[in-house]
Amino acid sequence: MRLSLCDVQARGPHGEDLVNGISFDVAAGETLAILGASGSGKSLTGRAIIALPPAGVSFSGSVSIDGDDLLKQPERQRRRRRGADVAMVFQEPATALNPVKRIGAQIEEPLLLHTAWPQSERRARVAALLERTGLAAAGIGPERYPHELSGGQRQRVALAIAMALSPRVVVADEPTSALDSVAAKRVLDLLEHMTAESSAALVLITHDLAVAARADRIAVMDAGRIAECAPSSSFLKAPQTEAGRRLTGVPAHVPPTVPGDLLVEVDGLCVERGSATLLHDASLKVRRGERVALVGASGSGKTTLARALVGLLPAQGHVRISGREASFKERRRCVQLVFQDPATSFNPRHSVGWSIGEQLHRSSLSRAERSARIHQSLDAVGLDPAMARRKPHAFSGGQRQRLAIARALVNRPDALIADEAVSALDAALRNQIVTLLATLSAAHGMALLFIAHDLALVAKLAHRVIVMDRGTIVEEGSPAALFRAPQHPATRALVEAAQPPAAHDTPRG
Repeated sequence: MRLSLCDVQARGPHGEDLVNGISFDVAAGETLAILGASGSGKSLTGRAIIALPPAGVSFSGSVSIDGDDLLKQPERQRRRRRGADVAMVFQEPATALNPVKRIGAQIEEPLLLHTAWPQSERRARVAALLERTGLAAAGIGPERYPHELSGGQRQRVALAIAMALSPRVVVADEPTSALDSVAAKRVLDLLEHMTAESSAALVLITHDLAVAARADRIAVMDAGRIAECAPSSSFLKAPQTEAGRRLTGVPAHVPPTVPGDLLVEVDGLCVERGSATLLHDASLKVRRGERVALVGASGSGKTTLARALVGLLPAQGHVRISGREASFKERRRCVQLVFQDPATSFNPRHSVGWSIGEQLHRSSLSRAERSARIHQSLDAVGLDPAMARRKPHAFSGGQRQRLAIARALVNRPDALIADEAVSALDAALRNQIVTLLATLSAAHGMALLFIAHDLALVAKLAHRVIVMDRGTIVEEGSPAALFRAPQHPATRALVEAAQPPAAHDTPRG
């Protein structure tokens, strides 16, 4: 089996070139990583492989599986091929999964569409996939809904759907961008093992060098074209193009600061859902200008703590700002949250400028001042202020992540909670945003509580690290002390999983 792309192009609704001249081959059992900056055309290339263009986009060229060109087939025939011969794990499982259908029904759907299996056999396959992906061991059954799962668990559901029929080609678009190091390693190991079992060709779309290093070859995309393609070991040692060198990133500049007075104090915060305790007796303190990292495995309660702190989840306990018990209104004014899934946190009916400036609509600022504040926020995160007129769907995943940061900054908060705020960004942009957040924190005394899975980033940016496991804060300390000698098993697991993998020199299998 061989996947072949020849001179693939993607054109936008006005005839503009979005992707141009993409050509490569991937053999059965081989992994190709497509590495590139946000907006370089990686996801569009992945969509071309499954012949599923976004609205307003058209593909041309050739995408062949063993000489059978998907792009030349009628849509009805393409639908029969998707899932059975070629499948995709989409970038944002929160939006790829149907929020009103149970996960068992969504995993079963490809079996309903492509097989004549009886219900008992389909249900057995669903149960096997839940077991294979580790969801069953975590107590996740087919009756659960997507909103009841963590980001890592939703990603594994998306993987189970893609692998339901053991397709010959699998495209995984940023499969680990929102996962902690333990969950990311498990998902990548699982993806590689499941595709190896069926000798499938695997295309990994990523901005993460550590993920790309696991592939046999790396293709670098830049401005809609492939800039270079080489064995992963060769590329990682010496990229040949400026685009390749840029993706290694430049070190983020983190200005040295000394934290000031106590700003936010959380005492005994608890969140319950039915009979389950999602957050148990969480207590922490954050000072002005302090940068505190919140780390832990997927589902450990990090996002629950962040949402409870800003008042988006009902909770018991106390939240004090500058020594006083804070109402929901005060929390909203003083503390801003950058959500984990930017695609689901923007209103698709409104322009991004409207969404960014929404909380300014009732302020005393004039229309011109509000517009200037919106443009300043966009410029601060490296986006053209003219983009304010666009709708969220017109942006890549990494661009939406920067829009979410711009929205959080527009009100100039005292504290910012960033939930995986740079997980979808390439190395250069990630360092740009980290530098921005650190500079704002130092210049304005803004406290920064950031949820992160990248321990190298945590070690560089954080004054202090808080580790969570199963809804409880289990360990706390400086990055140097915590990562050098972790005391809790959850911390040790994170540190061990974050060790860089060796690049492949030969194909899988």
